[in-house]
Order: sequence, then C-alpha cells, then structure tokens
Amino acid sequence: MQIPSLFSLPSADGTIPRHPCHRDFFLVFIFMSTSVSSRRDFLKNASLASGLLLLPSGFLKGQNAPSNRIQVASVGVGGQGGTDTNGVSKAGATIIGLCDVDSRNLAGAKKRFPKASAFTDYREMFDKLGKEIDAVTVSIPDHMHFSVAYTAVGLGKHVYVQKPLTHTVDQTRRLAALAAEKGIVSQMGNQGNSTPHIRILKEWYEAGLFGEVSKVTAWTNRPVWPQGMAAYNPEKPVPKHLAWDLWLGAAKPIAYRDGLHSFKWRGYYAFGCGALGDMAAHVLNPANYILELGLPSKIEVEVPSKSEVAFPLSSRIVFHFPGTTKRGPIELTWLDGVPKNKQPFNGARLNDASGSYFTGSECSFAAGENGNPINTFPEEKFKAFQEKNVPQKYERVKRGHYQNWVDSIRKGEKAVSDFSYSGPFSEIMLLGVIAQRLGRTLEWDAKAGQFKNDAEANALVKAQPAPQGFLS
Repeated sequence: MQIPSLFSLPSADGTIPRHPCHRDFFLVFIFMSTSVSSRRDFLKNASLASGLLLLPSGFLKGQNAPSNRIQVASVGVGGQGGTDTNGVSKAGATIIGLCDVDSRNLAGAKKRFPKASAFTDYREMFDKLGKEIDAVTVSIPDHMHFSVAYTAVGLGKHVYVQKPLTHTVDQTRRLAALAAEKGIVSQMGNQGNSTPHIRILKEWYEAGLFGEVSKVTAWTNRPVWPQGMAAYNPEKPVPKHLAWDLWLGAAKPIAYRDGLHSFKWRGYYAFGCGALGDMAAHVLNPANYILELGLPSKIEVEVPSKSEVAFPLSSRIVFHFPGTTKRGPIELTWLDGVPKNKQPFNGARLNDASGSYFTGSECSFAAGENGNPINTFPEEKFKAFQEKNVPQKYERVKRGHYQNWVDSIRKGEKAVSDFSYSGPFSEIMLLGVIAQRLGRTLEWDAKAGQFKNDAEANALVKAQPAPQGFLS
C-alpha cells in the first residue's frame, strides 16, 4: 500500500532522519546544606566528584538543547489525547503541532502549547511541518489509528499510538511490520507495561514460586458508555465545532448523529472495539507479559444478544493458548460488563473495577488493572516471597511510559511497548472482538492469519477499503 501522494518521504534515499543525541555537557557547582553522610551518599549515587555535577546541556533551561530536542506533532488533543500530549511534553519533548477535528479541543490545547501550530487535518499538518516533526502521538478513535500511524511511520516518524493499536488484525500486522522496516521507536499506550509490579511477578513466576499457571480470569466493569444498541441514533446537523468528514476519515461515510463524538464511539463496530479493545490492553497485560501468551488457537464466546452495529452490554470470552517450551496450555477467561458486587473470586481483594486472577499449582495470585496491586493466595505467601529476595532479571522502567518512549527515541532503543510486543498483544483483543460480533466459537490459524473454515469471520480480519485520501 502506498502513502497518499500528498506526502513525500523525508529523503530520496529512504533513510530515516534521526535526532542526534550529542553528549554536550556543562558543569554546575552544587552547594549542599545537608548532612555529611547524606552528601556522601548523594555523591556516591550521582557519580559526583569534588562537589561537581555533570548535567546535559540545556538542563537548567527546562528543555533539551536543540541537538537533543524531540519535536512532536499530536493527532488528537482532547480527552486522552490531551493527557498524551501533556505527558510527552513533561517527558521532555517539544510539542510543535496540534491536530484535532474538534475546534474546542484544539483551542484548549493551543492555550497549553501556544507556540505549536494548529491543524484540523493531520495530512495537512504532516505536509506543512514535514521534516520538523520527529515523532507523532495518535490519540483518536480506533478506526483512525491505522491511517494516521501508518502514514507517520511511512514518513519515518516515531509514534506513540493509543490502544488498541489498530482497528483490525490485518492493520496491526502491517503497522508492526512497517515500524520494524523503518526502524522507528514505537509505543502503544498501555502504561501498565512500564510498572515495576509486572516485572516482580514475572521474576517470581520464573523462579517457580507460583508453580504451573494454567488458568487466568480477568474482569472489568466496562463498558461505562452505551453498548448493545440495535441501531444508530437519528441523524442531526453537524455541530459547527466538528469537522465530521475528517472525524469519519477511513470509515464508511454516514450522517452525523449524537452518541458518537466524543467518547461514545467505543461501543460501535465501525469506530471502536468495545470494552475488550479499551480495557484488555491494561487488564490482560500482566498475563501477556508474565506468561508470554502468544496468539490463541481457539476463542469461545457468550454474549446476551447480538446487534448489527454495536458491541454487547457484557460478554464472556475464553481464549485458549497452546503450550510452549516454557509453559503448558493457558485458558484465559475475559469478562466485561461485570459490576463490582459480581466480580469473580470476590475481586481477588483488589478493590478495583478491573483485575485478573492467576491459578497457580503452588500459589495463586491477583493483579490490579495495570498489574498493581499484587495479592497472593494464601496471603502470607506474599511476605515469604519478598523475603526470598528473588534476583532481579528485568530492568525497571524509570519515570513512566511517556518518559520511556521519549528516552528510547534519544537512545535509539526499543520502548517497553514497542509494536513487536504490543502488535501481537493487540491481535489477541481484536480476535476477541470478532468473536463478540459473531457470537460463536472460532479457531485461529496464527501462521496463516486466518480463521479455520469461517469466511464471515475472515472477512472481519481486514478493514473495508477507505475513502480516498485515507488508509485502511
């Protein structure tokens, strides 16, 4: 698939422009009023000598030197988009472009980033800012993730894409493949993958403290938006603040109506991925990270009713993951639309709306929405495991998910939720989404990228062709 002709790649030879990370430093005198012992510790930990601290140039100005600056264009700046834009800015990136189809969102972001250029169409932003852009955040409805992200990656830009990565399995595979080909730094917005808790659990699991884990049960109270609708709401005039044709983008054109923009689009097949696509990126991440799930071979589903346009109010999905050389088969049960008073295992004492419970042969355990908090069953095992001082195998992520992405760009390293990890993980969710829509058991051939003997299901693996100017 070619990038729309509106864009040109940054260089004729196909090389990807990377920001150099020059090691320019200056010395700053440190005057300390703390005790001698605390100063000694500080000097030791900070690798200081003779009261001198070595800092990157530009540090005291509150920003990076021009040679180190990462310039970001943000697509989607309202709601979660605002959080993402603010997050990468606080991580040290410079926001130079703001894009949103809602003028209200754009006005709010412009107040926070007055020096950034504002756009309604991401294609115009990419065209006008061009080589000034180093990286792009994509925080928009699911159906537009691929069109924006694939274009940005094709232009050699690093990308931070909200979850789920794309709207279909095929899009996820193609986006991950292009990111690998271009060598860009990618990150999906499942921030729980940057927490220390899942790394502790993985170290305990691999040390054999839990024994064999054969079953995982995960739950969430979502959706907290409408689902189960039989049809769209009645048509209405398009609000003046909204560029409806750009909001639709890669989707099949329909007239504007209430109940889509903003936020409520999640419940509709054409635009979102329901509660599973929204929350499994968080809730199932401990299982995916710790057990290295891979892709399911079989998916069973129970839904209370089926709709032509919207996801069900609740569902029960059982993913069957084949055994590997490291572990036996895993049966993972996903439950959405679960009120707090009906959570399995009594919510595993997490006191949260979402969580997961792992059945181990030696000890079972529970993890919160993003892997935190951690509980063991029996409870006293937790302290015993801590006292074992299991060696640390996995490096801890410093200062969170946004910082990890920005730092990884500077260092030329993989981020913790690089598409090589988050792509297959998103595929699990998107396969479950297809099972929800069809309401029947499906068997998946991961190597072939097809369901076995199910033409209707296979038709949903790929997105429908997009209107001219967008990608699908």
